[in-house]
Amino acid sequence: MDKLKDIVITDEDITWVESVLGEGLQFDDSRRTIIKSLESKDIQAFPGSGKTTVLVAKLAILAKKWPFAHCGICVLSHTNVAREEIEERLGNTEVGKTLLSYPHFIGTFHSFFDTHVALPWLRSKGMQINMIDTDIVQRIRWHKLEPNIRKYLEHQKQNESICGYKGTVGSIDWDKKGKTKDSILKIIGDTQDTGYFTFDEMLLYAKEALSQCSYLPTSIQNRFPILFIDEAQDTNTFQWDLIHSAFSCDGDLSLRQGFGDRNQAIYNYMNETVDDPEFPRTDPILLNESRRFDNSIAVLANSVAISLDKMDGTPNEFSEKNCQHTIFLFSIKKAEQVIEEFGKLVLNTFTDEELFSNNKNGCHVIGAVHAKKEETSDKHFPKGIYDYWSCYEAKKSNRNATPRYFIEYIRKGNTEFAETNEVVNLIEWIAKGIRRMINIAKAENYIVATNNTFSSLNKALSEENRITFRELIFEFIPTNVSTKEGWTHITDQIPKVLELFDATSNKSTNKFLSWIDDDTKCDVSCPVTSDTSVNCYIHEDAVSGRCVELKFGSIHSVKGRTHLATLVLETYNRTHNMKAIIKYLCNTPPKSAGSNRNRLKCQYVAMTRAKGLLCLAIPEKFVDENDRVKLCNAGWRIQLIK
Repeated sequence: MDKLKDIVITDEDITWVESVLGEGLQFDDSRRTIIKSLESKDIQAFPGSGKTTVLVAKLAILAKKWPFAHCGICVLSHTNVAREEIEERLGNTEVGKTLLSYPHFIGTFHSFFDTHVALPWLRSKGMQINMIDTDIVQRIRWHKLEPNIRKYLEHQKQNESICGYKGTVGSIDWDKKGKTKDSILKIIGDTQDTGYFTFDEMLLYAKEALSQCSYLPTSIQNRFPILFIDEAQDTNTFQWDLIHSAFSCDGDLSLRQGFGDRNQAIYNYMNETVDDPEFPRTDPILLNESRRFDNSIAVLANSVAISLDKMDGTPNEFSEKNCQHTIFLFSIKKAEQVIEEFGKLVLNTFTDEELFSNNKNGCHVIGAVHAKKEETSDKHFPKGIYDYWSCYEAKKSNRNATPRYFIEYIRKGNTEFAETNEVVNLIEWIAKGIRRMINIAKAENYIVATNNTFSSLNKALSEENRITFRELIFEFIPTNVSTKEGWTHITDQIPKVLELFDATSNKSTNKFLSWIDDDTKCDVSCPVTSDTSVNCYIHEDAVSGRCVELKFGSIHSVKGRTHLATLVLETYNRTHNMKAIIKYLCNTPPKSAGSNRNRLKCQYVAMTRAKGLLCLAIPEKFVDENDRVKLCNAGWRIQLIK
């Protein structure tokens, strides 16, 4: 039975949903075509095209027209973005409440297959469910192993993750037979008998149920005659197999549509090679136009797109500025200077009013590698975000915010000294504070940022003054800056420091040297609001006093986000990312992407966040003169940092 034969979406329906969603929303012809379509076609939608809003509009219309009491619409995704947008934009409406309740389902793959397949299957077998959590359950199992077995597994470079079924129910990622394997399997079985499962195990039991119960797919499709898959490009092979089993083509499925962008598939297929991705299927409906940025960014991003279809930009409020999308080519010793130059370019590009009105979007510095596991070798430098900003921590903390006052530099140094007992860390923080103070006093970038600020300061002095400078710094080290009296002892020495660099105090330096209590929030006269939930670097112009916050994070962490400005940093994973795809950035790609497909997808995500200004940072040694000419011809501005 074709359950959808009487449902037709009209222009009047779309006009209605525009008024319900509000904010002056108007769908153009291409988006109206997608909303009206009730064919089993995929939608290839480019970044900033409003894909999720189109899906939500379609869902609202279908929910309003839905005639069935005991079957509903199923929306699967890897996040709850679609559900959250429904809650935000339709939560107070009758149609919104309908969508978020029985008989409809809007949620993640795991929650759907847990609720509608795995849990009923396990209960039918008499098994109880107490906890579904991978980390906790595997940790419990690991510690149930005998100590000598754990020690042996650690010697074999195994960890807690081995304590879970992989591939199929009853299998683990361990080829050897014997006591070790038997012990692991027994403990997994024992904990499952008491109701403890990992997330992946629940999907394995869903797969088992679908393969052993022939009636189950028909039941699921009668229950959910419409299936939408949001962010379909992030669906992996195992998940596609589950979908095909649950919503098989020979069942009562009336409609299946996938929404996504194949160029942004940075989560799926991470550990597998797929020659023929499931999304999009043949002849998808295209949503080429991005409303996030204009053509100046669209053209640059298209150079690293996997798909042959190209994205079109849309003129916005920054188009007339002719923003200078820049590639910073830097010498290795000047990696930290890249951040300062990006901050300077942002301030030169946008007014304080524009920075303030785009505060929600913000200015971001991102890279593919961000978690520091070991020190970076010269060969791999720059390896991660942390090589450009030493304060960066993958685990976000408000400790990372750039100090606004000199006393905060010293307190940061004292904190690191207490943690590491390395006095060099304290001296480096003091040197960073002095560098900033000198630049403020001279109203110029007199001492540039480097990996060793203390060394940079020394190089700016004569041999005689270097000795005096060292003596002054060592006077700062034992001083207690938790009291105002202790701080006064340091500020009394500051004129001597400034004199060494032919500088004198002024109103700005006096403010920088202010006494601040440990628990006092700084008075930030900045056009943006401080956000302590992320790694935040504050760039301040030494002359004007204008400043901007630069938020740091991984490329994966900003997927789906919109930025005012983005700086993408070169990082290393088996090889340097942008070095490996430089021909694409030059708009002269090779015939095949080969092993660089995932790098290109990651770069594409990174280069499609900004609505105003896009920048890259690449070591100059990776880009020869011929490539520089090609990059300029492709639309980039080149800035050398030596």
